[in-house]
Amino acid sequence: MTCDLGPELVYQTVTAAFKHPGFSFVRVIQRCPEWLPDLHEPFMKDPSRVQLLTHEHGLQPSEALTRTYKNRVVHDPSDLDAARRIASVTDPIPVGLLYWNPEVPRYERTRGAGKLRTPDGIRTGLEAELDKFTIWPRDES
Repeated sequence: MTCDLGPELVYQTVTAAFKHPGFSFVRVIQRCPEWLPDLHEPFMKDPSRVQLLTHEHGLQPSEALTRTYKNRVVHDPSDLDAARRIASVTDPIPVGLLYWNPEVPRYERTRGAGKLRTPDGIRTGLEAELDKFTIWPRDES
């Protein structure tokens, strides 16, 4: 998800990422008046250089934002290839939900498949993995 249009969409973006039951990557493009005061000035002065990604499951910009930012494209966030292409665009800056796939299992559901891990079990597993790299002295007897 990418967002640079102020608190309204930042809030929606962070909320969606927090509620997503898995990995979320959020990129927030924010102006820094101290170090890079003019970096985003062209995009702020020319709303056509910002592209809102729209989809029924995407961010829902207010009426005021949609009046200001008319450059919109319907983007299906389940299309990984399209998400990669859009993520590489720098002008216009894409803003919205890039990729979302609720069918992909979370890491903790695939790793361990529900097994309860005790501290002793974790230690035993780690030692077994580290033992693979141990160089044992030769038995010279």
